[in-house]
Amino acid sequence: MRCPYCKSNETKVIDKRTTDRGNATRRRRECLDCSKRFTTYERAETLDLLVIKKSGQREPFDRQKLRLSLTKACEKRPIDPDTIDNLIGEAVQRLIALRRSEVESYAIGEIVMEFLKGLDDVAYIRFASVYREFKDIRDFEKEVLQISADSSLRSAEIVETPEWITVKEAVAIFGVPERTLRRYISQHKIRSRLENRGRLVYANDIRPPKNDGNQGKWLDVKAAMAHFGMSERTVRRYISQGKIESSLVNGRRLVYANSQSEPHSAKQRI
Repeated sequence: MRCPYCKSNETKVIDKRTTDRGNATRRRRECLDCSKRFTTYERAETLDLLVIKKSGQREPFDRQKLRLSLTKACEKRPIDPDTIDNLIGEAVQRLIALRRSEVESYAIGEIVMEFLKGLDDVAYIRFASVYREFKDIRDFEKEVLQISADSSLRSAEIVETPEWITVKEAVAIFGVPERTLRRYISQHKIRSRLENRGRLVYANDIRPPKNDGNQGKWLDVKAAMAHFGMSERTVRRYISQGKIESSLVNGRRLVYANSQSEPHSAKQRI
């Protein structure tokens, strides 16, 4: 491996470990000529994906570009590089599970923001401000209020159901067929882990958002198109811009529809 500083080919590995949840090998190297140290990663190239940008242009998915964006968002936050690598790995696994050759940039951003939201609120706001193109302080205020509301809701829900539960408990609590649940696990739509030789699943990935009485309800994208009288492209654009509140449940995108909204109106609960 050539040294990036002095271009010498005389380097040695001083530390080696697996990262990205076992999907990559991280090596810390030292140059024998200039004594500088640098890090290299080895991973299998399994994602052949084109990203559709907002302008309509297409470009190959660039893992390093995503890592740079996340590093900037997580700057001076208590988040180590391995955590960022794991987050990127989770996002890539979600993209692989889509089994698509092309994906819109907003979809990648939504996936990353979903993971960031549970990791660090400040990093989430930084990433969202660029991705959703915040115009002024009011956009920041709306997003902060949304995070506060979500945090309160998560705190209330944790009392009702533990975060990590067994597959059998998930089937009993949420009424999801075990076969469907295991398919979601294999497709990385639901986080899972092994503990004491048993499979646990993350309950918040299964639990749907609650309707709030007469104020509004959660609809899938197709139903939201009929509710607002919008095209699917418009609905998804409003989701990416933060004009419509949305949530991922079992790999499905749900949007929040206010019962008092008029057709073609994007006014939603923020």
